[in-house]
Amino acid sequence: MDIKNPKYIIHNTVYTLVLSLVAFFLPLTLYLVTLAPTYIPIDSAEFALCMNFWGLCHPPGFPLYILLGKIFTGIFPLGSLIYKANLFSAIFGALTVLLAFATLVELKVKKEIAFLVALFLAVNQILWEFSIASDVFTFGAFLTLAVFYLAFKKRQYLAFFVLGLSASHFYITATLWPLLAWYFWRADTTNTTNTTYMSYKTLGFLLAAAVFFALGFFPQAVMFWRMQQGPEINWGHAKGFAGFVDYLRRREFGSIFLISNPVLTFSIIKLFRQFWVFFISFFANFAVVLPLIGIGGLVLSKAWEDRRIILLFGAFVILTCIQLTLLSTIDPLEAGNPFQLNKFYLQSFVIWMVLAGYALNFFAEKLFDGETTYINILTGFLIVVYFFANWHTNNYSKNYFSQNMVSDAMSQLPQGSVAITLSHVFYFGGLYEQKIDSKYQNVILLYFPNDKNRDGESYYPELFARGVNRDFAGKIEAGKSLGVAERYVLETISRNLDKPIYLLQGGFEEKFFLYLRPYIKPYGLWWKIEPSALSKVDTSMLMNSFSNFKNGEVKSGDLELKQQRDDLLTYAVSYHSAAIYLVSIGDWNKALEFLDRSLVVNNDGGNIKNEIDLIRKTAELDGRFEELMSAKNKDKVEELGNNLFTLQNYERCRQVFEKAVAVFAGDAQTWNNLGACSASLGRVEEAKNAYKKALAIDPGLDLARKGMEALSK
Repeated sequence: MDIKNPKYIIHNTVYTLVLSLVAFFLPLTLYLVTLAPTYIPIDSAEFALCMNFWGLCHPPGFPLYILLGKIFTGIFPLGSLIYKANLFSAIFGALTVLLAFATLVELKVKKEIAFLVALFLAVNQILWEFSIASDVFTFGAFLTLAVFYLAFKKRQYLAFFVLGLSASHFYITATLWPLLAWYFWRADTTNTTNTTYMSYKTLGFLLAAAVFFALGFFPQAVMFWRMQQGPEINWGHAKGFAGFVDYLRRREFGSIFLISNPVLTFSIIKLFRQFWVFFISFFANFAVVLPLIGIGGLVLSKAWEDRRIILLFGAFVILTCIQLTLLSTIDPLEAGNPFQLNKFYLQSFVIWMVLAGYALNFFAEKLFDGETTYINILTGFLIVVYFFANWHTNNYSKNYFSQNMVSDAMSQLPQGSVAITLSHVFYFGGLYEQKIDSKYQNVILLYFPNDKNRDGESYYPELFARGVNRDFAGKIEAGKSLGVAERYVLETISRNLDKPIYLLQGGFEEKFFLYLRPYIKPYGLWWKIEPSALSKVDTSMLMNSFSNFKNGEVKSGDLELKQQRDDLLTYAVSYHSAAIYLVSIGDWNKALEFLDRSLVVNNDGGNIKNEIDLIRKTAELDGRFEELMSAKNKDKVEELGNNLFTLQNYERCRQVFEKAVAVFAGDAQTWNNLGACSASLGRVEEAKNAYKKALAIDPGLDLARKGMEALSK
């Protein structure tokens, strides 16, 4: 066929246009059907709020994404703010698919292959996941592909400008500048022998490339200006140019690593594990065959002779290696690892998808004389398989879990409460409900994301202007070594003891707030701060606080999102906290009921199974207590008392050992146990007397001596 024939040109142009439209609207339709109707972990509520208020998100702020999102959510007429913010990501997900098709066409890949490869990218687990909820990663993938598309279209300075836009959001893409400069420089010097002329031309080109790249950082300048205006959503509340620089370089998080923490440190083992997890995900997301076909096609086609493929492959290697190195403060194989790492793979994956399309086209040319049927059948088959495999996981259209969790928790709080959370999802979800849906506005939300963020002081300065209640803080700190974050939270609480203060429960929170026990009491999904360790809980209120949950029937297996499964621990831990309190007042049956509910929600709770066994054993011994005393069965009586102490039922523990010392009056350990139970109840004189008798019988009893010393401080 004569490719210069006007009819052919028109037909080819129309054909390409039709495929382009389908490559955009088909994925967009898929993403619309599965689009999240509300906020989804981990950053979607935050991004939606930043768009609405033209605010500052967590560093590096993603200013162009936020600005474009504000414009889009402001002019698009349909849906709630969060729906429009989610749709914004869907549009960029579909644009990424379209750009993958266009880039493959620029590489002279047959249009049918390019089209199907782009559609396979559309059903890729990671691109699909981040196209159905508000997040910056589809925007980042689009900018990454745009750089290569413009490079192949020979729009060199525009390519550098877009690379600057990308680097202003994702710093690591700045490392592609030398590779892109080499790509265009190589094109200019291939057929030139005048070295002096080329030296000046090269210098001029590099200066121009640097300028256009720097211009791509204009969103950062806009963000600096906006930062000085004090927007309503203002992460870090950075002041002046120095604060802006600290914000950009992620000083709050320690470094450009994902997170800097005394526990999360770099190691070679973690780096190897990061590469291992990446390649497992890489082969899984590309059906194993596409990585193999890609590698084979690049080798057999002598891809190193093609500057375009060197550019793509070099970018894939650079971005992958740098990203995994920056992530290697985290052990990706650690049990309970809370970080969602796959989103950081997306830039590399979209580049590989283009390389795989190039390799498929090579095999079509070499093995089938340009006939694409077999390649199309293979790619089409993979599209169908991955569509159905990922549909269930990525269909968020009925996922209201995060919003329901916010509703379940916030609706429990009385007016004037100070609600403290360590959860990013909950905090911004709660802010969304307050600022956008005008709910729960009489509750003050405080968020402590790390030991450096002090945003609460700017939002609610009146809470931090008060003096610290040193008596309360001193009781908490006694005998403990608190970290910076723990002490900061404690001081915040100690300043506001005249207000009802609540701590959102959760798996991490259960460990973090351990230093506050016994001054925290269960209150539905919260712990309530009680200045007196001996204060009682209104049992009827406690029971009622667990009624009418929107997420009351949700179990871990019902949720596909890892972050939501982690958030479900708020319910599991709350049931557990209630059970422990009910045990402490001897309500065995209700306690077992709540532990069973906790186990249903989180069936991985092996410790809960042990507690259930312990409670049943203790209840059985308690029912036989008089019989055991009559038989003078000291071992079983001591086991009962120790179990009661472990289960924090100190009153019954004291009663058991008070009767036991009348029978086993010469046993020092029994007196020591009575002292421990009495001390836990605040009966200081009774405890001292018991310890004295224990030491009189056995002067070497170390536990009694330490107990006495603790009471004498």
